[in-house]
Amino acid sequence: MTAVLGLGGSGHDWSSCATDGHRLVAVDEERLVRSKYGLGADLLAGVSRRACLGELRLSPAGVDHVVACELVPRPFYHSYRKRVTLINHHLAHAYSAFGASGLDRAAVLVADNSGSLVSGRKAGTGDREVETISGFVADHTGVHLVHRVSGQHILDAGSESAYYQPGETDNSLGQFYRAASLAAGLAYTGPKTRYPVSEDGKTMGLAPYGDDRFVDETAELITLLPDGDVRISASKVAHVFERMTESGTFADRAALAHAAQEILERALVHCATALYEQTGLTDLCIAGGVGLNSVANGRILAETPFQRVFVVPAAGDNGISLGCAYYGLHQLAGTPVTGLPALRDAYLGPAYPPARLDAALAGSGFVTRNPDDLPGTVAELLARGEIVGWFDGRSEFGPRALGHRSIFAAPFPASVREHLNDNVKHREWFRPYAPVIKEERAGELFALGQPSPYMLIVAEVTRPDRIPAATHVDGTARLQTLAREQNPAVYELLTGFEALTGCPVLLNTSFNVAGQPIVETPEDAVAAFGAMHLDHLVLGRLLVSRT
Repeated sequence: MTAVLGLGGSGHDWSSCATDGHRLVAVDEERLVRSKYGLGADLLAGVSRRACLGELRLSPAGVDHVVACELVPRPFYHSYRKRVTLINHHLAHAYSAFGASGLDRAAVLVADNSGSLVSGRKAGTGDREVETISGFVADHTGVHLVHRVSGQHILDAGSESAYYQPGETDNSLGQFYRAASLAAGLAYTGPKTRYPVSEDGKTMGLAPYGDDRFVDETAELITLLPDGDVRISASKVAHVFERMTESGTFADRAALAHAAQEILERALVHCATALYEQTGLTDLCIAGGVGLNSVANGRILAETPFQRVFVVPAAGDNGISLGCAYYGLHQLAGTPVTGLPALRDAYLGPAYPPARLDAALAGSGFVTRNPDDLPGTVAELLARGEIVGWFDGRSEFGPRALGHRSIFAAPFPASVREHLNDNVKHREWFRPYAPVIKEERAGELFALGQPSPYMLIVAEVTRPDRIPAATHVDGTARLQTLAREQNPAVYELLTGFEALTGCPVLLNTSFNVAGQPIVETPEDAVAAFGAMHLDHLVLGRLLVSRT
């Protein structure tokens, strides 16, 4: 057995992934320290490191290889500093997507805000250039760079630690979209960070409410060049976007979101098409923070020659730990690509024994039942219009709840969406909710030609009248397709709900309140249930109610 510990993150989204070559365990710091994006976490303590190693019953001394990317802050790997292998940031992203995909050969597209240095130094005021978009070919020999876009990364880093704070990066699609989010006022500014963290998923959700007033001017900010190159001035983008939204009106903010989304999609289709022409491959893997833009992923699938698109569930910097673990297995331990533990699902978090679930409920005052048919019982509650929190098994790795840390509701009537936004999740009214459907039934309601198990591809809803609460204003949805073997309990829940209502879809959203991480432990779930306007909670085998 070869044990590998991968460490990920940059200025936020720190995570750990441990593997023995067969099993994978991965979790974000934010889930365990209960701070959004992990901000304020003690990286020396590294609770995610301990959790992952503990799940595999490994001690630090029992780890054969430790791998981190060059943007992971030193404190996170300090205890392994004499034997850590540091690798390129975009290479780690690429390994995360290809290793997870289970494919034998694929092109890999990585796009984010900024990656490893191409030239210059982390500290000081001198010029520095960083990678922004990378194209790779991945096969049995490894992951090989075929094309790179880079840009000047502008910030005043008086020390290496300051380098991990946001700067302005030229020729970066991630920076381009981040600037739109900041200008639209869609950023997290919690008490544990000096710098706003753009919440680009909100911008993506706002975009369909905007009109075309800013599209032409925004298109002029990005120059698309041969071979997938792009040219973007970060300072000009920030200036123009701030001017566009200086009125502060919802209409202008939505129009900016619409323009930024449209031009981002065009640029990504340009980059992906060039990568196809450079590689001739028909399978595409996607990683990097821009890969979380599920609308753009759907457009890549629809408008490029690639026949299959795989997006790793942790496409952001938390997924770096997964990529580092795969790199360690393949390049350091000699595991062949065909022997890497590909993802069958995204449930990679630590396990919690039934006794801990029981202890979390002790003294809560809630009423518990142990139904013979838990999915059938919950299906009846959902069919009556009740809202149910669902905690089961190991947590999902990545930002999407996929049936282990979820809130479920009926996808109708349309008012369910308003109820969830206003009374349960307490989040912006314009944000959509996602549907989950059995994989083999997806074609009945969605125009999508491949599975979408990780809720990272948006498709047209062909019957929006049947699922109005899970259909966005533009008639699309970021759907999750579910195979029985991925989650038998939720699969049976879908079966029971359809038998009662005739609808094969449930509304699925993350089990958390806006501004807080998704629940991780049974204690988190019970506390969240007590604080939220949920009707019931599934906690493992138990159905928990207030009375």
